[in-house]
Amino acid sequence: MKYFFPLFVISFFVLTFISVSRQHPKIEDGDIIKKCVIDTFYITQSPSTIEYGNRYHYITDCDEFVITKRNDVYKIGDTITYVYKKR
Repeated sequence: MKYFFPLFVISFFVLTFISVSRQHPKIEDGDIIKKCVIDTFYITQSPSTIEYGNRYHYITDCDEFVITKRNDVYKIGDTITYVYKKR
């Protein structure tokens, strides 16, 4: 029982290091890159009784959309780059 806490701490650090050192996807040849400009913005209330607050919907000129819970992330006129990975 006296070795449980040090073993737990070591395991926590090892698992944290493994999860953080994961490589993120890179842009490769054949990937489709689209730059879209936000042109529409509207606010809705959360449909759930558990969640509270507004949802902020941003729609781009490419008909893509982003939904956030914060209103300071995007503005109308911001450019979002979408990368569609090849299969």
